[in-house]
Amino acid sequence: MMLKTPDGTEFEVSEFGPEDAKLGVLIIHDWWGVLDYNREWAERLAAEGYRSMVIDLYDGERARSAEQAGEMMRTMDQDIADTKLLAAINHLARGGRKLASLGWSFGGRQALQAALLEPESVVAAVMFYCRMLNDVEQLQQLSGPVLAIYSEAEKSWPEKMDRFTEAMEEAGQKVESHSFNGAHGFVNPGSERYNAEITEQSWQLVRDFLARNLR
Repeated sequence: MMLKTPDGTEFEVSEFGPEDAKLGVLIIHDWWGVLDYNREWAERLAAEGYRSMVIDLYDGERARSAEQAGEMMRTMDQDIADTKLLAAINHLARGGRKLASLGWSFGGRQALQAALLEPESVVAAVMFYCRMLNDVEQLQQLSGPVLAIYSEAEKSWPEKMDRFTEAMEEAGQKVESHSFNGAHGFVNPGSERYNAEITEQSWQLVRDFLARNLR
């Protein structure tokens, strides 16, 4: 379905799960654009009773190479993305529904952005192997906990985990950190870095985190 920002910009979302669900999850794709696994996770969350939504911040574009994906990510206008995130949140949160945000890589950082943009509605965030935000003043705006899942194969690990953990603690926020001995992108079945076992373990972490913190 298509949603509109206040200025009339249209963007696509896909919704899953019971319309009367009291809890929802906003899902944001990685730098490739919306892929099948994003919808598969949305369907799994819907089966858990959540109203889930996959948002497309790339206006239907899909990268065909890592170089193209990087260019699409770098040239995306964050201000426009913010208006889309807000419109999606407002739609998904109708009726007072509490939300979590979830994303991988590029989408992980956007998941945190969603929680910062509308903390009254987005009360938890899940970030997979992404660029972290270490600004304490901004992190203080969060209204709930963060689950951060890291790739131990990244050159920036474990420093990025340590810095984010310290910043969250200084901001007075709760963070749960987990790392796996897998490469960046290990959840994506279309990637040569895909790891089914780690993906399932991370799914269980997400499932448990949401059950405890999204209410």
